[in-house]
Amino acid sequence: MATRIFLFESETEKPFIDELVQGFARHGVTVEVSSDGNGGVDLAAANKPDLIMLSVEGLSVNGFLVCKKIKKTPAIAEVPLIILSSDANADEIFEQHKKLRTRAEDYLKKPIGFDDLLSLIHISEPTRPY
Repeated sequence: MATRIFLFESETEKPFIDELVQGFARHGVTVEVSSDGNGGVDLAAANKPDLIMLSVEGLSVNGFLVCKKIKKTPAIAEVPLIILSSDANADEIFEQHKKLRTRAEDYLKKPIGFDDLLSLIHISEPTRPY
């Protein structure tokens, strides 16, 4: 399992952030959080995490543009990336995004409980190296 997670999340989602930070801490995992899309990419690149989780809504810039920037930043391009969305049309949006070269390794619709998220991260398959 990842030992360091970088989470891009809107400050308006504080309860979700707190749940993740506290939940992962119980498993010995550190979570760094940024609501600044561009600045967050720089922070993640400076201290490479084991996993990046990116909520596409509510950031300082469009979350899908942040995904593209992550995948084009050599220091973190290969870090597994999970995109999260609470959009009502998330499934359709995800299907379109999966067709791009700068796509994420996985896509999850919020709300998602910590235990469900934890079980997904534990999955170890060739397409899910996290």
